[in-house]
Order: sequence, then structure tokens, then C-alpha cells
Amino acid sequence: MNSNDHLKNLLLKAGLSDTEADFYVFALENKGCSISDIYKKSELSKSSAYRAFESLKNLELLTTDSVNWKTNLSPLSLSGLIKKLENKQKSQKRVIDELKTLNSTRKISTNSKITGIETLDGNEVFQKYLDLADADFNSLLVFGNWEDFNKKESLLPIERLFIKKRMKGGRGARACLTKTGPNTREVTDRDIDHHRVTKLKENEYIKPTWINAFEGTNLVYIWDIDEKGKTYATLIDSKSVANFYKNFIYNQTV
Repeated sequence: MNSNDHLKNLLLKAGLSDTEADFYVFALENKGCSISDIYKKSELSKSSAYRAFESLKNLELLTTDSVNWKTNLSPLSLSGLIKKLENKQKSQKRVIDELKTLNSTRKISTNSKITGIETLDGNEVFQKYLDLADADFNSLLVFGNWEDFNKKESLLPIERLFIKKRMKGGRGARACLTKTGPNTREVTDRDIDHHRVTKLKENEYIKPTWINAFEGTNLVYIWDIDEKGKTYATLIDSKSVANFYKNFIYNQTV
């Protein structure tokens, strides 16, 4: 395969039509040619050649320095095409990332024998939590002891990012806290001017638990700490469970 055949294959992979690729390669091999030269000396029809020229000009692969734009064609470098492909790749990556987020928050891939339940541990706990910040919910309902979850390592950067994403979506929050401390106050002080209702019902007998119920969905996210001090979580997609926790948290915060 010679270099021009290889070039044509790459142009086809980049999304050009067979006609456009043939037109570009012909112009590259015959600099200064006209559109008439191309359709007369190649297998392209007149109308196909004109359409290919317009397309290649729009892709910034071809130009002319002649007053009569039908003649003296000059192939340009592939830089313009490469840039368009790079922009398309970035756009596709953003779409893929958004689809992944939507998939992770709306369709729970169960690893439980009970449908609608997903258990997570390690970094999955925090990544799922951040994914849920992008879920289509109206308001966040919270109950529990945030302070003890920060004993092993600070989770404040994660919580700040979650709050930022939630606020960006214009969503409020209601919280009932069962313990106070510097980590808890940092979060509540940051959130106080953004439609968050916070009630303190301090109770040392309630073990470390952090419950998130997402108003407008059937999602409940429950954090806990195992006997080794590691955080794990359970994501539940259940209308009855969600309603139970929503009613419970509402009653604690009114």
C-alpha cells in the first residue's frame, strides 16, 4: 500500500466519503488542478466532484488562490481535520461521561440477591455519592452522624464537592444531625445560606450512620462503618423504603 492509499484509508476512517477522499488525494497528486480536471481524469461525476469540493473546503482541507475558485486548487494540511476530530472526541467523551453518570444513578446494577439493592465499599462509596449529586432529585434529606465518618480520614473535600454540585442544580436540603463537631460545622456553615434546614438532635447512642434520601426519586443511600472502622454503603432503589426514610427525616427536622 502506497502512502496515498494509506492516506485515503485514514480519511475514510476520519469520516470522509469515498468521493471526498478520492478528490483530496487527486488534488494532492495534481497541485493546481481544476475541478474540471478532477472529474474528467478520475471516475468522479461532475456533480459529485462539485459536492466533494464544497465539503473539503468546509473541512479546511482544500482552498484556491484563484479568482475563479473552480481552478488552481490547493490541498491544505490535515491540521484542520485533526482539530475537528479532537473537538469531536472531547465532545463524545463528555457525552460518555454524562451517560455513565446517568447509568450509575438511574439504573442500579445489583450485586445483591434482592433487586434494587447495591452494596459498596472503599472508594466506590464516595464515587457513588458524587454520582448521586448529579441525579435528578429535588431536595436532599439527611439523617445521621457525619462527625465519626471523618475520624479515619477527612471526607470534607468530597462533601464540599457534593454540596457544590447539588447547589449548582438548585437543590436544597434538610438535615437532622445526631452529633456535632468541627467537620460537621464546616459542612453546615458552608451550606447554611443555600436553603438547608438543619436540626440537631444529639444522641451518643446512635451508631455512626449517614442516611441520604433523594426527594423526587426512590433512592436511599445509607453509609455505615464496619468493625474495622472502614466505611461502606448501601444504595436502595425502593419506593416504600424511600418514603419511610423521607417521612422519618421530615419528622425529625420540623
